[in-house]
Amino acid sequence: MQATTAADLFAAPRFRPGVQLIEEHNGLTLDYREQSCSVVADSQGALKAFVDSLRRGDTSTAELKRRHPELASEIDGLLEEFDRLGLLTESAFPTPQGCLSGEEFYHRLRKFAAETIEANSKSRLYLGLCDRTLPKSALIGYALEYFYIVREAPGLIAPSLAHAEPVKVQKLLQGFLASELNHDDMLRESLHAVSIRTDNLDYLVPLPATFALCASLGVYARQHPLSFKSLLFLFEQPSVSFHIELANYCRETGIPEGFWRPIARHSTINDEFDHEDISLSLLAEIEAISPEEQMTVKKHVMLAIETMVLQENQILDFYGRQSVVKPRIFA
Repeated sequence: MQATTAADLFAAPRFRPGVQLIEEHNGLTLDYREQSCSVVADSQGALKAFVDSLRRGDTSTAELKRRHPELASEIDGLLEEFDRLGLLTESAFPTPQGCLSGEEFYHRLRKFAAETIEANSKSRLYLGLCDRTLPKSALIGYALEYFYIVREAPGLIAPSLAHAEPVKVQKLLQGFLASELNHDDMLRESLHAVSIRTDNLDYLVPLPATFALCASLGVYARQHPLSFKSLLFLFEQPSVSFHIELANYCRETGIPEGFWRPIARHSTINDEFDHEDISLSLLAEIEAISPEEQMTVKKHVMLAIETMVLQENQILDFYGRQSVVKPRIFA
């Protein structure tokens, strides 16, 4: 899928307070919190003018390119690197009115995620189900990776309870955690139905993208609660068409009902607990989200979507080539 750059997410980038600019004979050095980077340019005057614009802020990326034509082709790359180093923030532009209520932000975030998925990614796994070209081994591999996420879910949610939150939010998080307990038992049944040993699945090693999804969610739960609350809908939104195609695929290819039924049942349980709306329920308790925090969450949503696409590709590339599925257990 096409990656989203820092330039796409900043309305008007500027340097954070505290960034120090030091002129060198062939460029500039930027210092911030005991880290630094050097920027070299053919025209030091053009570079200095661009950096001055970033120091002032209140200028859109498009305007920066018009204002500094000599660097126009390099500006996206410079902004992305400055952002990676933590040197940039959002300007006061368009104004403090850029703050959104948690509920309004949720609806905009859902639209942002849907447009991103529609424009930049096609589910190879879902398309393979629909046209019946998906290898059986890849489908079992999907169930193994899904099992890992479901098994780890309570431990990933738990750190979110460590924050000082209003009682209503604490209750929502506690209920969400409780509703995820022991769901891995259903997925064990599913895997057992296709002759996967389940007595050693506690030692299952996930694919890198699956591990990255779990690790990022756990980190957000502990270190950035807003991102954690905002991303949950990506993991919990129902996929009715997927489960219909899953059942049809299994019936037509002779995969036993004991495999697909527990997967569908787990999805039904999520619907009963209104898991799709857990993000809305949590964000609705937030009165205002600043433009910078909105941008941070959008980055994390974009990263999660990209990782989910990568996960599907890894499932197809690793499991799809096996004649007999071998879980990643290296004990």
